[in-house]
Amino acid sequence: MIVSTLLILMLLSPSFVTAQTQLFKAADTKHHTQVALIADVRSIQPGVSFTAGILMKMDEGWHTYWKNGGESGLPTEIKWALPDGFAAGEIEWPLPHKYNESGDVLTYGYADENMLLVQITPPRSLKSGSSVTLKADVSWLECEKLCIPGDAKIEMTLPVADRVPEKAHAELFEKFRSQVPQPFSPGPDLSLKTETKNREVVLTLEASGGKSLLVKPGEIPDFFPEIVDELSLGRTSVVADGRRAVLRIPLSAYEKVDEALTLKGVLVYQLQGEELRSGTVEIPLPKEFTSTIPIEGESGSSTLQSGGGLFDQTFTTIETAQSEQSLVLFILFAIIGGLLLNVMPCVLPVIGLKIFGLVKMSGDEPVRVKKLGWFFSFGILGSFLVLALLVIFLKTAGEHVGWGFQFQEPLFVIGMSTVVFAFGLSLFGVFEISLPFMLAFVGLGSALEKRDKDKGYVASFSEGVFATVLATPCTAPFLGSAMGFAFSQPAYIILLLFASVAFGMSLPYLILTAKPKWMRFLPKPGEWMVTAKQFMGFLMMGTMVWLLQVLGSQLGMEAVIWTAAFLLFVALACWILGRFATLTASRTKYFSSWGVAILLVIAGYKLFIGDVLEARDVLAQSDSYSSTTSSPQNVAGVAWHPFSVESLESHLRDNKTVFLDFTAEWCLTCKVNEKTVLADKAVVERLNGDNIISMKADWTNRNESITRLLQKFGRSGVPLYVIFPAGRPNEPIVLPEVITTGIVLDALAKATGT
Repeated sequence: MIVSTLLILMLLSPSFVTAQTQLFKAADTKHHTQVALIADVRSIQPGVSFTAGILMKMDEGWHTYWKNGGESGLPTEIKWALPDGFAAGEIEWPLPHKYNESGDVLTYGYADENMLLVQITPPRSLKSGSSVTLKADVSWLECEKLCIPGDAKIEMTLPVADRVPEKAHAELFEKFRSQVPQPFSPGPDLSLKTETKNREVVLTLEASGGKSLLVKPGEIPDFFPEIVDELSLGRTSVVADGRRAVLRIPLSAYEKVDEALTLKGVLVYQLQGEELRSGTVEIPLPKEFTSTIPIEGESGSSTLQSGGGLFDQTFTTIETAQSEQSLVLFILFAIIGGLLLNVMPCVLPVIGLKIFGLVKMSGDEPVRVKKLGWFFSFGILGSFLVLALLVIFLKTAGEHVGWGFQFQEPLFVIGMSTVVFAFGLSLFGVFEISLPFMLAFVGLGSALEKRDKDKGYVASFSEGVFATVLATPCTAPFLGSAMGFAFSQPAYIILLLFASVAFGMSLPYLILTAKPKWMRFLPKPGEWMVTAKQFMGFLMMGTMVWLLQVLGSQLGMEAVIWTAAFLLFVALACWILGRFATLTASRTKYFSSWGVAILLVIAGYKLFIGDVLEARDVLAQSDSYSSTTSSPQNVAGVAWHPFSVESLESHLRDNKTVFLDFTAEWCLTCKVNEKTVLADKAVVERLNGDNIISMKADWTNRNESITRLLQKFGRSGVPLYVIFPAGRPNEPIVLPEVITTGIVLDALAKATGT
């Protein structure tokens, strides 16, 4: 009630009405930003400075840019046309917001409403009783999904009076003056130290006197740098806890620098229980430091110490060089990797059902058995080819993708959870789908109770599709090398290698169904199959639990709860189908049951899933290993350091041995390695030893830097384990996808020499 009353009073207040309606003379339909020129005084006193404000009102969803637009965007510019004797000062910029725009582009700017403040000094020679007109040409860049340049000619006329002027628009100017950062002032509760070393600027912010820093990953603490014409500024990386925050800004130069410079910027931070603070900081860059800054795009010599970033390096990995391997060998790797996918935990539930289906078919006609095997293989092949075409399309569009990339999309994970859950219910006997031919693709359970030949073929095809989808988060031995090679090749090689994986995965079923007589070695059909069918339903439910755990790691527990509520609606819909949409039901009852079931699923989606997806950006901020998380976290005994490219480069320049684990919550191979090998006592003690930094690059959600690093090592998916030896960061040791305690310990010994 109080909040609503205050809102109404604000809307009715004269200053609000003036700011929102009267100040903008006429609506500018060409642009999405309205601009007005106002002053904080109602008249001008000769020789006495006043403040002019360029008020900018952006349409919903649109924003303009700060003095440093970031990786994309241009700052607003003002060209004054002032009467003789008038002088305009520099623009005073309010604290901007940080945006991560489409394509992982970092920018700084303003949304909704902003005002740029400029001090205007009139001459002493102005005559009282006259009036003056101030004019300005304002140009800006306004962006939503697209960016549009904008411009406006604005002016205001003020009378001249030889007396202290009356204030104007006081609330509006006070609002934006309070947002202009002032010079940082250390106090008894906070200290700041700045350093220039290893081609980067380091700011160390430390709380004391019983105070502690508030840490919000990706938000605060942070540093917004201003533009330095001679330098290219990398993204600010932050490692922070309640006591201390270390902020690093990597630098490179457009050409060789041989002079002292100054880096200016705004430090943004907050103490627990207090309001957000900001302060401007100036960091001297002496000539001795700037002369060591590498030129952008040049890798210098063979090590990171000699300049250049991680992506500029040429690695000599300690493994078989892929460039020397032939395409034929990669095709062989793809076939073997596809074959091994059949025994990976991701695929076992569906493979078990297929074997179950083969048992039931053992008495069928040989020709029919062969066809069912072929249709299952066609389902696998078709799915892999669709994936290959999607990869080619995304690569053509400039995207970086890798093996299992679709599991980085929460909507896909929710969809797969729904399909697996419904499949499990069908195995428990809750319902059985009997649809026309074209709709039988979703009737996966019908493979167990085939009612006609056509449906059996469609069901076999759909089982192949289902097996492929569940296989993609797994990386089998040999598959990582083959797919890493494929993702960097032309379209025809991508298609060829994806088809080879499909052939390898379907090979056992092609062989078994090619000789139906061999199936006599399988158990005979009988009552045990009902029990086996229900047992496999529990495997499906286990797969669903795993998928929900993946969703939880992406969007948090709240998303899991609402998805579970949606699945309850799905279960009710399946029960209605099983209870009322039977083969003996009338046509009206059959289709009305389907209508109710579909409406239930749609209602559940609207009620629960829609809100989750709308809030996905907020929910996804709980990423445990983002570049801005706090100090090392212990997982299974290993002290994992937060990952970012900048922090990795910093550790390498400090001559640390780095063990880098590329992983994802949806990667079951990764989880098995973590629970066994990386949790081994000897491995834990070694990774926590002196001069070894363990970092976890979590690829659960889309991360452009991790994708690029994977491609740097010729891989397209996880797991991947890389050890950078101290002093030799350009000679990383790459471990296989499936690791053992001995492999890890031997590689660490090779890297450290001990």
